[in-house]
Amino acid sequence: MKLFFLLCILPVILGGVFTDTHVTCIYSEECMLPCTSTHLDIIHWYLDKKAVHSFYHNKDQLGHQHEDYKGRTSLLSESEIKNGNVSLLIRNISLHDEGRYKCYAADAKKNDEKYVVMSVNAPAKSVDITLKKDTVICTSSGVYPEPKVLWYSDPPATEPLNTVSQTEDHLFTVTSQLKVDVITDTYTYNCSITTKDTSYTASLKQQAASELSENEFIFECPVTKDFNYTLSLSFSDTILKYDSKTSRKEITEQWRDKVTFDPEKGTIKLSHLNQEQLGTYTCESTTAQYRYITQTTLPSRGLIK
Repeated sequence: MKLFFLLCILPVILGGVFTDTHVTCIYSEECMLPCTSTHLDIIHWYLDKKAVHSFYHNKDQLGHQHEDYKGRTSLLSESEIKNGNVSLLIRNISLHDEGRYKCYAADAKKNDEKYVVMSVNAPAKSVDITLKKDTVICTSSGVYPEPKVLWYSDPPATEPLNTVSQTEDHLFTVTSQLKVDVITDTYTYNCSITTKDTSYTASLKQQAASELSENEFIFECPVTKDFNYTLSLSFSDTILKYDSKTSRKEITEQWRDKVTFDPEKGTIKLSHLNQEQLGTYTCESTTAQYRYITQTTLPSRGLIK
């Protein structure tokens, strides 16, 4: 499972008192709450009055553990604890886990109390973007805290209308609608959903292909070298799939002599087309933070009839 935590503020000693350590955890994943001590006979973790995890007599003592944490917590290995690392791992993070945790460690002579403030982020993992008549609609769900929506449009559009709702789990769904005055032959609409300092951007673009020669066309699908991406090209049905992580490329049999894809440049070349293959091609490129949907219309000139 993925271990994810961000130390936003490191503990510093001011007049002998430790400041809180701030940690951002990702919803539904694992998260480590950091704590160290030289007093290791007794270790307790609390959230307010909830007993989160206890360790003494050289083993976990979970008889009084609050039911919210059953089966979800653990300390590190025995050797790590002996070295003073009494950090707590919490699995399957939920929004109810947010709060100020106390790390208590003691022996017969002295005790330490340190505090870790956990906040939870459920970033957008996907954003849907569509054009319906004269409205571009951008939607994302399962995010937290309440997200911000930022648009870029070419040509410019009016101010968006945002609708936000919340589930029983307190996760947010946001729908943003952008009214388009005039639908042009070429356009670009970008919608970014941001929670805290994490963003996911969906892009919808309409473009025209360039004609290289008679019955041969080329156009671009946005790709990035900084992230692994998956790409698909469709014309009625999917005709090309590509995964940059594995460099695996699949082209349906009837299109193998017609489609050429350059994964470095993101260019697609179409050749030897017949009249039935005239129309609009949709390319979708997806990374962990971006989704590009590009619709390309082929010019009719040059096609074999």
